[in-house]
Amino acid sequence: MHLVMFPGDATMPTYSPFCLKALCLLEMAGEDWQPEYTTDVTVGPLGKLPFLRFEDRLIPDSSNIEDFLAARGADFYPGLSQVDINHAHALKTMVENSLVLGMVHDRWMHPDVWAIMREAFFAEAPSELRDTLAAQAQDSVRAALMAQGIARFSPQDRQARFDKDLAAIETQLGGQEFLFGPTPSAADATIAPVLDMIQRLPAETDLRRAVAAKPTFTPYVARVRAAIYPDMTRHMAALTSAAE
Repeated sequence: MHLVMFPGDATMPTYSPFCLKALCLLEMAGEDWQPEYTTDVTVGPLGKLPFLRFEDRLIPDSSNIEDFLAARGADFYPGLSQVDINHAHALKTMVENSLVLGMVHDRWMHPDVWAIMREAFFAEAPSELRDTLAAQAQDSVRAALMAQGIARFSPQDRQARFDKDLAAIETQLGGQEFLFGPTPSAADATIAPVLDMIQRLPAETDLRRAVAAKPTFTPYVARVRAAIYPDMTRHMAALTSAAE
């Protein structure tokens, strides 16, 4: 198996929360797999990343990858009732369709964050094209966020929406090790990477402050990193090879 995904850096194996979700699911499933890095989304069957290459099949989208691995025997919700599994699905959907947008907005639209993320995202682009490619990509992301609607709100209204997402996660976590008890589930593989990436925004934003204000989030993310994140040594070797 090869997971084709966006690259990352020395602290994060990929900049994409969906790619990192797929990485964690592969680790949880105990599959023998290899990372494969690219920034060319056109190589994917849906024109996006990640996708899983297995034998003669290409499985796109992190949720489809979860279903594929589950069909091969992976249990991503160990010991949970159907009610809990349904609740986990609702939380995952909330984060992937709401809170992720806040992170994307801050990365691409917040001037202090974008000034740093731009250099990370386009580090491998030819120097003579870097400014043009970065500006085109930012325009595309801005248009998508405007079409979705999140970029149309005031900063205060936008953050009020994300505060509700964070409160829902905080309530579910409570004093537990993971979102649904002592064992990680696919909900943790989905949600912890998003919180992690918000915490790692390279400049102060309303969203980063809101995540930092939740005292249970930082130790929770650390537990998930220790439990189901992939080995960074392996990924740094793949990143180095991809850059050569």
